[in-house]
Amino acid sequence: MSHRDLPFGVAVLFVLSTIGLPASAKDILIRNVTVYDGTGRAAQVNVDVLIKDGKIEQVSAERLKVGRAQLDDGTGKFLTPGLIDSHIHLPGGQSGSVVNAAERKMTMDKTIGTRALHGYLYSGVTSVYDSGNNTDYIFAMRDDERRGKITSPRIFAGGGTVSVPGGYGAGASAIKVASFEQAKPELDARFALKPDMLKLILDRQGMFANKAVPTFTQEQFKRVVDYARANGVRTTVHIAAEWDAETAINAGVDALAHPVVRSVANDAFIQLAAEKKTPISTTQAVFNNIARVADDPGFFDEPLFAAVMEPEERDLGKGAERQRYVSSGMAPMFKLMVPYATDNIGRLHKAGAVLALGTDRAFGPAVHQELELLVKAGISPFDCIRIATLNNAIYIGRQGDLGSIEPGKWADLLLLDADPALDVKNFRSISAVYKSGVRVDLAKLDLPINRKK
Repeated sequence: MSHRDLPFGVAVLFVLSTIGLPASAKDILIRNVTVYDGTGRAAQVNVDVLIKDGKIEQVSAERLKVGRAQLDDGTGKFLTPGLIDSHIHLPGGQSGSVVNAAERKMTMDKTIGTRALHGYLYSGVTSVYDSGNNTDYIFAMRDDERRGKITSPRIFAGGGTVSVPGGYGAGASAIKVASFEQAKPELDARFALKPDMLKLILDRQGMFANKAVPTFTQEQFKRVVDYARANGVRTTVHIAAEWDAETAINAGVDALAHPVVRSVANDAFIQLAAEKKTPISTTQAVFNNIARVADDPGFFDEPLFAAVMEPEERDLGKGAERQRYVSSGMAPMFKLMVPYATDNIGRLHKAGAVLALGTDRAFGPAVHQELELLVKAGISPFDCIRIATLNNAIYIGRQGDLGSIEPGKWADLLLLDADPALDVKNFRSISAVYKSGVRVDLAKLDLPINRKK
């Protein structure tokens, strides 16, 4: 029976229930492990976790019978949901300028993309949301992941961004809204591709030192947001300034792709974000990386980066790409934004806003940078666990089956040798990564660290 023969609501449940289930999923019993379930509840110590058909079957303080399950010893180890990055841009879909979207060319290099996805898995990331890319490329990669053709985290994507002619992010793959009526056929075509979430651009300056760039009118913006919702498509929005973030929240968007970074946010905005519970992708890594790259690009040589990034990629980050960031004014601009982002994220968390870990980068190790930057913003390592897991599932709209260790959810898990609630750097102490209840063979991933062996 085809899911196309089912009523719409049932068909949706059918698709969601089958996405990501490998044919080789075996029952697994993780014994005697300390569980941080991602919900914000206290640790469950010395428990058994049973995985059946790729999903969490049971979390028990009693010893469970092994039966035919594979037994994985969790003694002295710590189990969390797999990390989720709510804001990436998968490489391989475009080439050209790193600072000017209009100059980029669309490409279809799946080899580069697959290697980057391996780097995410190696870093403990089991789901990513691509926040703007070559539409054909990213949906092809998503299809490959969902059909089990590639070893990969779960891929959620929206395709190219939605901007206005001449606006920020109005690249080759973007839908450029001159008017709602003009853009409606393009929006319909995008909706037919089943985007997981559509990214709009609402930014009067862009991320550079521009005095002004075109952007949506409030009426245009709300019409697109409402139309997406009417078609069952979630929306996230690139913003940088407080006034645009406030406009987006009041228009009813599902998420913000960045915190406010152009200023210290007013208390009224912090309260609005907390009351509306609009998830906000934290994305400090991109500002920190680009601000640092002008003076100290050495982080590309840190062990985790060296493990997953090709030498030429790291050299590019330290050389030609670094110079483009500096000469464009992007690096000094981001240097000014870093303290604003840090302050605003800390205050949002204290007020009770929903923060979701995102990096706005293209490589897995950035997730660990983001975790450390969250701590610098005054957030405890324990709270970072939820921000990096369940809150991201909420951001993507998949909290029903991802993001926490609870019966019925997919067994996307991270087994650690050290306690992440004591220090977020312990998220690097990866003993095992599971996706849909299958233990990922990290040694077989196509990464520099594995080619040295």
